[in-house]
Formats: sequence, structure tokens, C-alpha cells
Amino acid sequence: MSTVRDRNVLDLVCVENDKYVLIIIDDIEWNFATRVDHAHMLQEKINDYSGYILSGQAEQARPGLRCVIRILAQYSYSQYCIDFLNRFKEYIKANGDFCDLEWTHSEGETGFEDGFSDEYVFDPEKIYPRLRKNWAKNPQEEISLMAVNDSESYPDMPMMRVMDSYVICLVIDAGSVFNYLSYDKIPEGTDIQKLFDKAFDNLNRDIQYRYEESKEKGIFGILCGGNFEAESLCFDSTWKQLSDMLEDDLMVVAPTKDIVFFTKAGDKKRCKTLMKMGSKMFEDNRKNTPFLLFSRDVFIFSRKDGKLLIQKKLSI
Repeated sequence: MSTVRDRNVLDLVCVENDKYVLIIIDDIEWNFATRVDHAHMLQEKINDYSGYILSGQAEQARPGLRCVIRILAQYSYSQYCIDFLNRFKEYIKANGDFCDLEWTHSEGETGFEDGFSDEYVFDPEKIYPRLRKNWAKNPQEEISLMAVNDSESYPDMPMMRVMDSYVICLVIDAGSVFNYLSYDKIPEGTDIQKLFDKAFDNLNRDIQYRYEESKEKGIFGILCGGNFEAESLCFDSTWKQLSDMLEDDLMVVAPTKDIVFFTKAGDKKRCKTLMKMGSKMFEDNRKNTPFLLFSRDVFIFSRKDGKLLIQKKLSI
């Protein structure tokens, strides 16, 4: 039997009280560490069901019946889950009221706790900066290419604009994942600017950037474990050390959040190779792992100015 993990398929259907009920089987536990990914998965499944209804296929299958999307959950709902589903319910009502959305504990399970609280502890020592390309004129409007692109999932996130077209958000280490930090998860009265400073201090404390030559001679990659490679773009001191090592200005690309490549800016041949590598990686990830996408920008670090800046006339 299919579940919430399976796209473009109806898990179960039935007719009940003159309604056509489309059932989603949700067998994943709700907890703080995985709730964002869980919500994203559930959102995609609901979108698949909504598409089935709006395309007219549901009406063709069961003419004249009101459609219901019902979620059967194996585990207790958290408050985060309930808030998420209520927002989705309001969205459906505001966009044509094309179906009902309801949720219930799966049959045979016990111990359902409506409003079950997430185990969340605010710990400033576990907060880090997350650099993102901002495709909107106002950074509070939308941040594209995030793991979850629904701004409703992240109400009032603290953001700080940098390098004109980028923003820095905050993430908290939840053990197995890094979750974005919203104002409702920050104690009242917290100095947000100091929190950003603390996030960078934590990154400096816990992350050591290394470099390694790629398969292409003369082109190097930044290494730090897979979580904060892109954030290296925020540290001019790191790029100064690397430029001093190569005794030249640097050209830098970051096609994905975990891949940052650089080479001597004065070596035109390697610069062209670097841009081709970056472009291929960006396009490959667009198809296969879009959540890793980061930027098409090309950066130049000037030894004279000591800054890493976007080269606006170039892109990968």
C-alpha cells in the first residue's frame, strides 16, 4: 500500500455519506527534528490530491460527490502539525473551497493527543547562520530554493540582507537536521542582531574550512562536512588566506549549498573551466536534487580590496 511518501498516487479511496473520500496514509512520527521535512512531504501529497480534484478526474470517477481529503496518521499529531494543516484548510477555503480537509488518528491506534507539544529547547549555542540567494525584492516576501519554499511554514523569520541579493537566516541544530528559526521560537526580548552575531561566532567555533584540489588541476573546492560550505562566502578572512596561498585574486562559484569551487582569477583558461563546471552542477541539481540549489552568481575576491563581491557581468 502506498503512503505519504509516494507521489502522484491515491493511497485509499472510499464513498462515505455522499462524499468521495481520498485518504492519505501518514505513517511517519511527528517530532521536532524531522517535522519540516515531514510537513513538506505531506504538503506535496495534499497538492497531488488537490490536482486530482481540480483536474476533474475526481468528478469523473464519482460524479456529483463532494471530495474530502482525509489524513490517517499512525502517530500523535504535534501542535506544529495541527497548525500546518489548519493553514492548508484555510488555503483551500480561500481558493474555491474545492474540497474538505480533515485528519484523524489511524484506526486501532491509541494515545492520540490533540495538541501534543514539540520537544523544543532554545539553545543559542546551537544556532548558526544560513546564507540563501534571495530572488525577491523584499527579503521578507520570499526566499526561493529553500528546502521548504512555502513562506507560510516560516512565519516572520529573522533575515539579514547581505551582498545585495542574498539573505542570512538562522538555523538551529536539532540533532539530525538543521531547522529554520522563526520569531515564535525565539524568547521574547531577545536582541536579534546579537543572535546573528552569536550564530556566526558558533560557526567560527565549530566549523573549520579546508580546501582540496578538484579533478581539474588548478581548481579547488571548499570542504567543511557538507552543511556550511556556502556560508564560507560570508568570511572575507577565509578568502584572503586562500588568495594569499595562490598569490592571485580568486574567482568563486557556489552552484549548490554544499559545493564551493575557486581558482586563480588571473588564469582565464581555468576560469572558463570553473564556470562550465559550476553551470553543469547547477543544472544537474536542478533536475535531481533541487533542494541543494544555491546560486548562478560568479564571485571575485580582490586582494587589493580584501572583499568577495558578485561579478555582475558573469553567471554560470
